[in-house]
Amino acid sequence: MSALVGEVVAFIKEQLPKQQAYFGARRADKVLAYVASTSAPGTAASVSAHRLVSLQRGAAGNELQVELSGRLPRAPGAGEVASACLFNQYVGYQVKTRLGATGAQVEALDAVTRLRGSHVYTLHHSPFMMTAFERVPVDEVLGAVGGVPFALVGVGPQVNLSPRFNWHTEVRDGRLVLFHGDGLPLKTYLNLKTNRRVTRALLDPATFGGWLLEGTVEEYLAADEPVAHEATCAGFAAGGWGKPARTFRFTAEVIQALRPPA
Repeated sequence: MSALVGEVVAFIKEQLPKQQAYFGARRADKVLAYVASTSAPGTAASVSAHRLVSLQRGAAGNELQVELSGRLPRAPGAGEVASACLFNQYVGYQVKTRLGATGAQVEALDAVTRLRGSHVYTLHHSPFMMTAFERVPVDEVLGAVGGVPFALVGVGPQVNLSPRFNWHTEVRDGRLVLFHGDGLPLKTYLNLKTNRRVTRALLDPATFGGWLLEGTVEEYLAADEPVAHEATCAGFAAGGWGKPARTFRFTAEVIQALRPPA
């Protein structure tokens, strides 16, 4: 096991009691590890953490303007979008730009980046997420996450940022392997059908520092991963979510630190 993999394993162990307290959930070994998926085969999302400067209404009735500290790792290119992920312990939303965002939609200013979102999607279970085109009231978003301190941002082709609890961790042949489950086949699963390469973000909710892991996600059968599957099913049961419809194994190939926002 490399020193870098060892640091990530130590981070996960350190986060277990912190995140149990943060989410106020029943006892279960889980750590939040966001999945940043994209639609184009072989691509991986660029992911960064920022301090939320402000969240306010945009020019149109269904638009939101997000101001973030610092700059994105890169601006969206042709066929790409930028998505700002805002969440607290209980609810979360993605604010996404239009496809092929122009400078008017992602604007780098002196010390902040201004993102103009044309689409809002829920990260938690809600009536809106069960439709192909969500219509989330702007007031709901402003009231729920307008005051959160941080935002996670992804850039890529049809990028989607979605929370997933990691229920089991292993090191195999020197590589970090994480396991999670899905209850519903939503936007992340649609991306995974065309592109199995993802970026995972392991976060400390108190600082938004942590680790970015790039690698491949594979769906597995219970018989192939009995220990991980048992842990995942137990986690779903502890959360009151029934059984996972699908279970996944993620193998990290690239690891880099995610620095806390200034």
